[in-house]
Amino acid sequence: MENNNISVKHYKVKVVKAKENPVKFVLGVISYAIFIWLLLLGITLLVYVGSNKIREMKGDTTPAKYNAYVVLTGSMIPNINIKDVVITKGVDPSTLKEGDVITFLSSDPRVPNITVTHRIKEVFYDSSTGKYNFRTKGDNNNTADMYLANSDNVFGKVIIRIPKLGYLQDLLATSGGWIVVVLIPCLAILSFDIMKVGKKIIGKGKKSK
Repeated sequence: MENNNISVKHYKVKVVKAKENPVKFVLGVISYAIFIWLLLLGITLLVYVGSNKIREMKGDTTPAKYNAYVVLTGSMIPNINIKDVVITKGVDPSTLKEGDVITFLSSDPRVPNITVTHRIKEVFYDSSTGKYNFRTKGDNNNTADMYLANSDNVFGKVIIRIPKLGYLQDLLATSGGWIVVVLIPCLAILSFDIMKVGKKIIGKGKKSK
């Protein structure tokens, strides 16, 4: 019986991962971050508008628990700036105190039906009516508001400030706003993903040859 001794050499194979282009990585992260932000914003707006429509259909005219308002003046600078969006929460007037920022319908006859966001400076309780009144003032104003804010006209207490989101609302209000804000970023992300998939397919094709 013949015994053949065959020597086999073992080679160490070192696998080196290709370094990913840092610019492409950053662009990918930014693209997905924008996409997620737009998705969350769209869902929030959809829920907000939908809930208001449902309330209208039911004949409910009371203010919603949560509302959003765009600040149009600089009366609250530097804490709230022009085109910031404030999110308010409806609360029991008895829980409001000095220092709280509230959004309310102005009682000033010179500017009727104007929505104002100012800070509470004093709280007054009328025992005969069981109502609260608030002396308010803009942080950037020299004097307090001339007319008190009645608790019946208070929409809510400011709980969140979103800087400059009002500019996005202005853009969305234009005819091409949705295209700029939503469609173009989505197409950019889709194109980026298609390019990645295409490169992988081409790379596999070259290896198989």
